[in-house]
Amino acid sequence: MSNWTTISVDDLKAVGYGQIVDRARSMAVGGVDPAAEAIANAVSRVRRAISTGNTMDADAAKVPNSLKNVAVKLAFFNLMGRLRLDLSPSEAEDKRDQISDLKRIQDDEVKVEEPDTPGGNAEMQHGNTVGVIRPVRQQTTREGLRGL
Repeated sequence: MSNWTTISVDDLKAVGYGQIVDRARSMAVGGVDPAAEAIANAVSRVRRAISTGNTMDADAAKVPNSLKNVAVKLAFFNLMGRLRLDLSPSEAEDKRDQISDLKRIQDDEVKVEEPDTPGGNAEMQHGNTVGVIRPVRQQTTREGLRGL
């Protein structure tokens, strides 16, 4: 079994988001599939977060299996925003939790599973880059100063 996977519209439908997908597609103008775009945005967001301290899969459409649900939910939240639909309180809390998990991974506090086809760190950077620029880890934070 592979460690990383791709996200599809069927994944959104399988967890009960089919009506939102269909509604977004029926309201779309032009040749862009809003569901495919939402998935691409979610995958990009997940990959951006994990690129900080993890080895990336060479396939830019794949995310770690452990973050598949996060990517599916981010795609759903993206579609809800596109449709200008408000999230329920539990969905809003879930969105905060998903973003918080990604921030912990981005801050290099959590590692994800190794990719099936390693592509190196920060694989999403293309073009004429000479090296990989990684963000400087903030030494002092609000949380770290709390209680002082």
